[in-house]
Amino acid sequence: MQKPIYEERLYSPWNLIMIGAVGLVPLVVLVWQLLVGPPGTRPAPSWFLAATALLFLALRVNFSALTVRVTTDGLCVSYGIIRHRVPWHDISDCRPDESSIAAYAGWGIRIGRVQGKARLGFTTPGIPRVVVGKRQGRCLEFAFSTRNPEGVMRAIRQGLGRA
Repeated sequence: MQKPIYEERLYSPWNLIMIGAVGLVPLVVLVWQLLVGPPGTRPAPSWFLAATALLFLALRVNFSALTVRVTTDGLCVSYGIIRHRVPWHDISDCRPDESSIAAYAGWGIRIGRVQGKARLGFTTPGIPRVVVGKRQGRCLEFAFSTRNPEGVMRAIRQGLGRA
């Protein structure tokens, strides 16, 4: 049974703005071609534009919040339905992430190479990150955004002491 040690939910207005702005494009084109555009001049099929707008709506909902949970079983960080879990036996250490966001080539769910190690990142613009060292896996480091790096690291160290 998982008992929470620490939990945090981050909302990023930047994620919502960026995904929303891109998602508005197919919606605007769809409305234009259905209501205003001259017949026979359609840049794309209406079904395709509607499906693309719905896809971006789903992405906007999924990536609206990043959830960080430290439980008695380990660490779980999720962007909506996309989760990354690290059990206690797989965590070797934790520390603040001092690397540039350029190492991840942006925000969201990314894989980058930092100091020769593959690193999975669940990141949000403008929010500090914590790096968790892993004992096994393709990515030996996992970085995630948190508004409270010290609190998260304290919770992880507390969990490691119990594991």
